[in-house]
Amino acid sequence: MNRGRINELSLKEMPGHGLSMPLIVSIVLAGAAILWVAPKAARGDYRDLITAFILLQGLWIILFWRMGVYLFMVYVVMEGFLINYFDGLSQLNLVKDVFVALLFLSVAVMLVMRQRAPIPRLGWVIPFAGFAIVYAAEVFNPNLPSVFVGLVGIRVKLFYFLLVPVAFWFFDSRERVVRFFLFMVALSIPVAAFGIVQYVKGPAWLIGISPGFARAVFFAYEGAGPDGAAFRTFSTFVHTGAFSQYLALMMLITAALWGLYRMQVQRLVIGAVLLLQFSALLTTGGRTSFLLFIVCVALWWFFQRGSLRLAPAVVLLPIFFYATTVLLGGGFLSRFSTAFDPEIAEQRNIPLMTGWLAASMQADWAGLGAGYASLASRHVAETPLNIGAVENGLAQIRYEAGLPGLILYVIFLFVFVFSCARQAFRVADPAVRWFVTPVAAFVIMNVMLIPIGTPFDVMPTSIYLWFFAGFLGRATTLEVPQEFAAQESLAA
Repeated sequence: MNRGRINELSLKEMPGHGLSMPLIVSIVLAGAAILWVAPKAARGDYRDLITAFILLQGLWIILFWRMGVYLFMVYVVMEGFLINYFDGLSQLNLVKDVFVALLFLSVAVMLVMRQRAPIPRLGWVIPFAGFAIVYAAEVFNPNLPSVFVGLVGIRVKLFYFLLVPVAFWFFDSRERVVRFFLFMVALSIPVAAFGIVQYVKGPAWLIGISPGFARAVFFAYEGAGPDGAAFRTFSTFVHTGAFSQYLALMMLITAALWGLYRMQVQRLVIGAVLLLQFSALLTTGGRTSFLLFIVCVALWWFFQRGSLRLAPAVVLLPIFFYATTVLLGGGFLSRFSTAFDPEIAEQRNIPLMTGWLAASMQADWAGLGAGYASLASRHVAETPLNIGAVENGLAQIRYEAGLPGLILYVIFLFVFVFSCARQAFRVADPAVRWFVTPVAAFVIMNVMLIPIGTPFDVMPTSIYLWFFAGFLGRATTLEVPQEFAAQESLAA
């Protein structure tokens, strides 16, 4: 009886407050913003503009929190561009945190008013809570140079868990699921296109937009090829790794549309978007993301119980590879020529898996403190481990949370992976399942890469891991509309 009321989770439930109310609010705020922003922008008062943006966004989320989720997803992909463009404006790193806090508080307040707990009952939440308690206690570890290092560690490791309940209550129907993922695919089109434009125009064009791109361009060349001459694109992200991971996820979601929509014209559009995303992925030179996508497709096929609807999308990939080399040249080929070289994988990955973990075991059994080995904490105080990347997620936890924290973290990861895999099989709605299965594959494979990476620390991967974990938990509770259930039974 309460399902419909919870599904209408909003402070505005009166008649007439549909899309028209957000439109009216947008027009009023846009008019006021133009009058106030123009002189501020002319004087370069960007800090005041960010403050005003946060305040207005807070008001928007309170009134229309689900639209705030869409705006948050836009900001996630735009954050890197803003950070590079406004180089030195450190406040930009906190804007997404304000987004997350406001979204969670809005949902929590509305649920508490309805006498409901905001944290959903998911199988892996209790193991995560056990780890979180131990990790939070490490804020007061005497080895930390400052308590702010510990607080940054809390932000990186625990804070974005708040996206789990936000996503859980956001997805309330099949229509909401389909609409959201269509939006994500549409958003990826200009992001992928901008990456290809970067590849064609070159780094000088980017630096011409703003000198703040110089640092990102410098790191985009690092290790790009044998002669170091290839430019790895990063589009609207801070670095190439974030862009390539984003594209791997978006390709999976776009390919899911291939299974959902069957008309020829629809599939032509989907194929064109896939080609654009795949070409952009190749310009990043992201070998790990390229291999991650391939493995995710295999796991996705398993979750879909061997559905042949995925076959055409997979067959197109070699054609896309050839088409990209014809259209953009082969400057990126040196990166991917070694993607399947076992010697390179052994030389890089084995030391990451064993070397870092073995070294971390020599640290104090109680750990060195939250944030001690997190790159983000170097902005508040330096430690011997946060000035360089500890690229093994297990070793990082061992350094920061000690042996008890590592044991609890491993338990959480096992339960988390098992829960996500089980949810991928338990979704009743066939349309929703087309999005659940690729997302589950992406989440699981990123967690499996923790011995050679830190996916929960890297943006935007961390955002998507937590958000889609909430989506996976909710998807199993969504009921199949009767008319669609009838259509599916007839089709079967």
